[in-house]
Amino acid sequence: MGAARGLMVCWRIPGVCVLLGVALAAAPARAGGIKDADLSLRLPAALTRFAPYADVAAVGGASAASKWSSSVNPASVAWQPIPGTLHLSFSPQYADILFREGTELHIASEAVTLDTGCAGTLQPALAQVWSNRATTRQGLDFGIDMDFAQVQWATRISNDWAVGANFNYAKSHTQFDLLDMPVSDSHSDAYGWRFGVLRRLTDRLLAGIVGDYGFSRDRTVVHDFLGLGVGDIGISDTTHQFAVRPGVSYEYAKDSAVYADYQFAAFRNDTGRLHVNRFFMGVDHAITKGLFVRGGAALDTCGNASWTTGIGIYPSDRISIDIAYQQNMFPELEREFGRSQTLTVSLGFTF
Repeated sequence: MGAARGLMVCWRIPGVCVLLGVALAAAPARAGGIKDADLSLRLPAALTRFAPYADVAAVGGASAASKWSSSVNPASVAWQPIPGTLHLSFSPQYADILFREGTELHIASEAVTLDTGCAGTLQPALAQVWSNRATTRQGLDFGIDMDFAQVQWATRISNDWAVGANFNYAKSHTQFDLLDMPVSDSHSDAYGWRFGVLRRLTDRLLAGIVGDYGFSRDRTVVHDFLGLGVGDIGISDTTHQFAVRPGVSYEYAKDSAVYADYQFAAFRNDTGRLHVNRFFMGVDHAITKGLFVRGGAALDTCGNASWTTGIGIYPSDRISIDIAYQQNMFPELEREFGRSQTLTVSLGFTF
């Protein structure tokens, strides 16, 4: 087991604006009210829960103070050296999110990590998101496509400190239809910045903090699908989001650890505001050399609870295989899509 385990891109999908014609007459969302918020706020809020790498997904998403580069904290990318003659790694991932109402999201991502030595560790990454066409609880057919890119950099400035930064960009298209009639089309260009610090407090205890800011420029066309003669209506909006996430990890045995994070995030656009408070926690336990079992949970102050589990298999320091399962990880989307199940598979190769 080694750096092959933690090679995953730590990416976040920024806000995607979805404005339906029926939402034009809706009242503005109250700050902090998940059920009252517009989907253009709840969707980016839900996606800030997403953990693309299976070892993080299996421990409830808790990773702000993880020593592995699969962490949500960009500083973790440089915490451990990459073995091998090239100090280069490649990590592909795939996640399948299946909602009860039939919508299925497919997320594939690829990351290359390079330890440059004195210049720090660099990690470019790409991701692709696509869905099937399925009917929501409101009777509309939903589909989404997204392309994502990021560059992440980190350096370990001493034995006890590491810092990191991330820039990401996503371009997406979201569509709602009623039978064969288009209801709305939304295009979004989203930009995000992430900064992180990882600190060793004791030999076994790490603390980390992550800060995010992002915005998306959203352009929506609401079609005159009922033939009322009003024509298509164009709507432009900008969604802003901010998040802060402190966390701790305690390594009670070699490579076995307990993780706990707290996350506050705020989202706003012309439809209103949404605030979320979440707690992520989990355990990563070594059964034997090269075999790990994991479990975790995610809770929020609105009473939503999610549970997670998974395994990690590491045949050598150069290869890693991680699998995770999550139940109800995206309650913000339950109104349209129902409860969710997520299966994530990750591989890592070191050269």
